Amino acid sequence: MNTPVKGKKICLRGFGQQQETEAKARLVKHGFELAPSISCADAMVVGPEDASLALEAARKARLPVTPWCEFISALENAVAPVPAVGLPRRAAIEIKSGSVRILDQELCRSDVASPLVPAEEWFRHLCLDGCFLQNARAVAMGVRNGLPVMLEGETCASKTISIRWVAHLIGHPVLRINLNGQSDTSELVGRYVPGGARQDPGPNTVLVSGKRRSGEQDTRSAPIRANCPDLWSKWNPSSAAGPSATPSWRFQEGCIPTAMRHGWWVLLDEVNLAEPQVLERLNPVIEQPPSLALTEGDGTVFGPGGTVPVARGFHLFGTMNPAEYAGRSVLSPAFRDRWSVWQHADVPGEAEFAAMLNCLVFGEQPEFAFEGVLYYSPPTKPVHPELAAIDGIREVLPRLALFHASLCQASGMGGAAPSLGRTRRERYVFTRRTLLNCLKLLGRARVENPDAPAGAQIRQVIEDAYMRRIGDRTDRNAAVALLRAAGLSER
Repeated sequence: MNTPVKGKKICLRGFGQQQETEAKARLVKHGFELAPSISCADAMVVGPEDASLALEAARKARLPVTPWCEFISALENAVAPVPAVGLPRRAAIEIKSGSVRILDQELCRSDVASPLVPAEEWFRHLCLDGCFLQNARAVAMGVRNGLPVMLEGETCASKTISIRWVAHLIGHPVLRINLNGQSDTSELVGRYVPGGARQDPGPNTVLVSGKRRSGEQDTRSAPIRANCPDLWSKWNPSSAAGPSATPSWRFQEGCIPTAMRHGWWVLLDEVNLAEPQVLERLNPVIEQPPSLALTEGDGTVFGPGGTVPVARGFHLFGTMNPAEYAGRSVLSPAFRDRWSVWQHADVPGEAEFAAMLNCLVFGEQPEFAFEGVLYYSPPTKPVHPELAAIDGIREVLPRLALFHASLCQASGMGGAAPSLGRTRRERYVFTRRTLLNCLKLLGRARVENPDAPAGAQIRQVIEDAYMRRIGDRTDRNAAVALLRAAGLSER
């Protein structure tokens, strides 16, 4: 370990209450500052107790970590401080008239006017931390190189929003489809639908009637005519004129061929909730270059050698939770292999939660070290500026982040063995959304009753946003212990 540099901010984790009190006293005595959270620390010192959550958070934040015994030994034997080596700083996002740079990936901007381009107000709460920026970079890299992108990770790991945010930055239409166990190929590729009176087919339409052009009877409509006379009459009003009248059907293209015609992005959310045979139908679309034959309809072929070229700008994205999540299907090797960019979205930790809270209240964006460069983002307009006036809020926010991160680990986020809800069939879930709701409740309370004691309001909000989710008495007691360990007392 390098000799500790006095004046630096140290974050302590893995200490008992008495041990932490003694460690803090020694650090202050030697001229160090105490950091309440990882996000504002220069280094982390861990004690003898379990600190796995903090260690993972420190790894993602590129924060130096040292065991207490080594740290204090080096401190007491120090001869001269070793200066920290600085990294070159660069803006994380650079927007020009015709391009956008996200970290080290640059994309061209579009001027398409479409309601499918994600609106700016969807991203007011966005915190540009390392987890999010790495997901956005993977999206940008896939777009830049024409490769399909899959983002895999826990719930609320910034998968979907990173794709839509990149689309917003470059002004590109994106069609989002939430897959589930009932999704079928007709939803994605196309299906026959009742078309009413006969009409000339459009470029995306195939009409199927009771009479073939050759005059041969098409028996596909017979079951409808025999078993559903009301629907038959509704779909084919002319049937009242006599028995020779027949219904008209048209082939309606699904979202995939429509997006291929117009050059839209397609975002397939919760990919592994769909049945494997449905996903396999998309294999040619994920190929490079993409193609698709509408064998369900008139046989139109999209892509090289086909009748319809794939419009420039078409791109396929997917998001999925780990296969261990309930109800998820196991993807075939053929399907997985076609996703050329596969990004494992990191689970946010204490540092990311603290940075998010600072962004929501003060508009401050965190810095992020990546590939030897320290990336920064300019301040943004805070979502909850009314909370900045609370006395001591700078100390409350990192404690709330620590409590939230501890609950996430205790409930099994990030692959940890859950200590909360072990007798439940479904684990407790605490995500960034819980923090957003917590601040929303607190902001509303401050606006409606600004003269009320802020401490009581904070405790009530924690009760409403967190504690009411926990019904089991043992689990609730464990959550209360985490609340006290974070320096937040329960009402």
